[in-house]
Amino acid sequence: MPDYEAWMKIFSIPRPNGSAAERRTKRAITRQLTALGIPYEIHTFRSYPYIWQCIGLWLIVSRTLLVIVLWLGWGWLALLIALLSLPGGIADVAFHFPLVSWPGSRPAHNILIHFAPPAPEQEIILSAHYDTKTEWLDHRQRMFFVRNLPLGILLTVLLGMLGVAQESLPSSQSPLNEILTWSGYLLGAVLLFLAWGMGLHFILGALRKPSQGAVDNGAACAILLGLAEHYHHNPSALQRTRLTLALFSGEEINMQGSRAYVQSRSWPLPAVALNLEAMAQNGPYVIWEQDGTVFRLLPNSPAVIEAISTAVRQTTGESPLLVGPVTCDGGSFLNVGVPAATLGTRDRQLGDRGFHCARDHLGRVAMSRLPETVRVVIRFVEMFDSGERAFPEPTSR
Repeated sequence: MPDYEAWMKIFSIPRPNGSAAERRTKRAITRQLTALGIPYEIHTFRSYPYIWQCIGLWLIVSRTLLVIVLWLGWGWLALLIALLSLPGGIADVAFHFPLVSWPGSRPAHNILIHFAPPAPEQEIILSAHYDTKTEWLDHRQRMFFVRNLPLGILLTVLLGMLGVAQESLPSSQSPLNEILTWSGYLLGAVLLFLAWGMGLHFILGALRKPSQGAVDNGAACAILLGLAEHYHHNPSALQRTRLTLALFSGEEINMQGSRAYVQSRSWPLPAVALNLEAMAQNGPYVIWEQDGTVFRLLPNSPAVIEAISTAVRQTTGESPLLVGPVTCDGGSFLNVGVPAATLGTRDRQLGDRGFHCARDHLGRVAMSRLPETVRVVIRFVEMFDSGERAFPEPTSR
């Protein structure tokens, strides 16, 4: 039986992207796999580990400069600053172009484990991430600023246009100019609140006691490694299916690791993906119905959702909750047309709160749920491998 306590010792130490702790975690995983005789592959990609700190600093500096220029009445310069400030952050998150997040770029590593029969007809990818993140606000508290991101973009454009309108008026003493001036003060103050709030959230996380990442997402990694031991000791368990277990880095920095993985490989076989997130808590299983970012949200595959729901029900006697949306590695598969869904759990007291902070610690992991979830996922794989369930068609990108 897998030694889940040993695995969780590895996965209950803070391991932020770009850190020595992240690199030590990768080495600890591979050493254990080597000791167990389980072959693995390292997939290396270019990481931008300080993306959120860079975006936070850009938000504060660029929006503060915009508001100061507007309040000083420097007209067209306000519009120029507004137009120049908008791509920073949007390009990095929505289009994955490191416009402001390039400082500190370095190689990072995904760990891939493969099992396959002699002539596979299809592929199942099971994934989780091993990196962690600590933020000033937890992921629920920060939603105020995330939901108001469109408002922040709108205010940036409006303030730039307002500067031009003020300069174009023939008289600075006209009633309309007074209205525009006071509108600039009010809207500028709102933009400063949003920019500084989100910016400080990104920047000041390093000052807090760090998250151990035991739930997000160490427990899911331990489950994948428990599955690796199972299929290593039962090589005949797969009849038609190539099984890939993917431990991703870079999830907490805009899914950089999983995105690099799906873009670097070909897809010669029909494929589905099941991502694991926030596993082994003491509450019910959950399945998210949507995955993505504020810029693009995609529905998870109904066929994959139904299959993993059935596996949970047959294994535990309980039905998972359908919730959502979520932002995680499952979205990377959806973006390249691979049917995917993400399975997680809830904490009975905290619900879906208490991540990216010190409340995510080893004591929050219900150890008995680790082997239980291994059995759930084995049943999920069996359904497709045996032909009990038809393999879903690729989705539209």
